[in-house]
Amino acid sequence: MEGKKEFYKKVEEALKSQGYKYYDGDRDIPGKGRQHANKPDYIAVKGNNVYIGEIKSPAEGPKSASWRQRQNSDTEQFAAVRMDVSKREKAELVSPDIGGHEIIIRGQIADYVRKIGINFDLPASVPKNMEIRMAYSMPKSEEQNVEAALANCGKKVHEKIDTGNGSITYFFS
Repeated sequence: MEGKKEFYKKVEEALKSQGYKYYDGDRDIPGKGRQHANKPDYIAVKGNNVYIGEIKSPAEGPKSASWRQRQNSDTEQFAAVRMDVSKREKAELVSPDIGGHEIIIRGQIADYVRKIGINFDLPASVPKNMEIRMAYSMPKSEEQNVEAALANCGKKVHEKIDTGNGSITYFFS
């Protein structure tokens, strides 16, 4: 199975090839405060939009039990999403293959957007008047599950990037 580092590089290369300015979460986005490590995997910028992005590598599958457990850094909103998805999965209203992605879409990425200026700042080169949207990158094999999760979450997909390198990214709001 492909490692996390290699997969993250594929996502970065795919976005850059499509004209996005890419800021790596570890390299380019300094954290702040006691929750300084709680920041996105990347920030991508193109046109008038800033995308707050999360990457899930092939090693980080949507069925992971840890995705359903409250973390110390969770806001109340994120914890509520984890609980809601877990309840819906137990009631067999949504499969864990889709529910896991809902947790990332409605919970984790939305949480990062709420934490701009608290846990991290946008890079100084990003204009302040840009619209903030969300991005989610994962293995191509998860495409159908993620599309179902985006639909369940009522998200509008603005762009989908598939450069054929095994990664796929959705930009949405």
